[in-house]
Amino acid sequence: MLLKILSGVLGVAGLCWLALLFSSRAILVSERVEAAALHQQLVCTYFTGSGTMRKEYWYSKSDRFGRAACPRWESVREPE
Repeated sequence: MLLKILSGVLGVAGLCWLALLFSSRAILVSERVEAAALHQQLVCTYFTGSGTMRKEYWYSKSDRFGRAACPRWESVREPE
């Protein structure tokens, strides 16, 4: 019974990894606020299936002049 549950969980995780690997999407794995020279910035780290990528946004608690939180999904740009 335990082996059946474990193999099911690993199978679903493997399918999700393959979907990320072959798509142009990434999923959020961490977010933090860092101090920059004149403002605070929101640093988001995403998993793409083959590695991680980092995006930075202006941080604003009120979500007016920047972002208050990272988007859960992000598009991956094609290398030029």
